[in-house]
Amino acid sequence: MTGISFLSSSPIRDANPPIDSGSGLPIPPPGHREPADGGDDSFSKGMDSASREHDARSRGMEHKPPRYLFARISVFLIMLMWVIPGFLKIKDMSAFVNIVEKHEVLPERYEPLLWWVGPGELVMGLLLVFVMGSELRKPFGKFVLLLSMSAIIGFTYYLSLVSDAVIMESGCGCLGDRRVFAGMENGPRYFAYGKNLILLILHVVALVGPAIVDSRRKQAG
Repeated sequence: MTGISFLSSSPIRDANPPIDSGSGLPIPPPGHREPADGGDDSFSKGMDSASREHDARSRGMEHKPPRYLFARISVFLIMLMWVIPGFLKIKDMSAFVNIVEKHEVLPERYEPLLWWVGPGELVMGLLLVFVMGSELRKPFGKFVLLLSMSAIIGFTYYLSLVSDAVIMESGCGCLGDRRVFAGMENGPRYFAYGKNLILLILHVVALVGPAIVDSRRKQAG
């Protein structure tokens, strides 16, 4: 009787192996090997561990820093509008100085400073390259954008002091001695005003856009 009961209880023990308390899955018998086909082991560490890993991946996606794409594109366009005119002015600085002298707005004591306008525009473009990269949300980036915005506002005010007849004859000097819409009445002035208005809008996008993105992310989180 003892041998019979011993033999009959062995299959029962084999059919009910110990259960892993973490995963709820049967513990493999000694000597068991997992298949070498790289099967799914997402539950090998237990349901709790898999859930924690999933939550960690979700949090990592939520906290991924935004790229501020529209703001960076705006800074890139602003940078081009500084670099191109600056390069054209440096290419023929004497022509640019002569145009500004014809405007008869600046006092003669300030005219030597005109030789630094072209290089200054190139330096502004270089600074905006850093703003477009890593300085967009930092105080330095905001300072450069505000400085650029102030310069454009100042230039717009300067053009308002030049008479229409002089601008039609000599141009605004925005692109050196190159005149745009010179055949249209007040064309150079309207071109300069329109360009500056677009630049001001781009500055607003670059300054305010990232703050709006951050606010929306906080509300979503």
